[in-house]
Amino acid sequence: MRQYDKTDPAAQTLILDRLLWADEFQNFLQNKFNTMKRFGLEGCESFIPGMKACLDTLVSLGGEKAIVGMPHRGRLNMLANVVRKPMEVIFAEFQGVTPK
Repeated sequence: MRQYDKTDPAAQTLILDRLLWADEFQNFLQNKFNTMKRFGLEGCESFIPGMKACLDTLVSLGGEKAIVGMPHRGRLNMLANVVRKPMEVIFAEFQGVTPK
């Protein structure tokens, strides 16, 4: 039996919610910042719930820090959806403004 077959329905719903949120955030960025290079999430959607599961496991085992080295692809989405960095800060930094 594969690991994803063992996932309970509530966890599956949460994973689906994260995937839908990531896709909607990507669409928002595409519409709001259509003239800026932003390295979209295309093809890396499964990265979001996978990274969230990794970080949740790290925290549950007592980890306090994580260093994530990754390409630009999906980085804004990961910051917003996995790390839960405030949107105001992400948008300010994305536009080259110092967040308040």
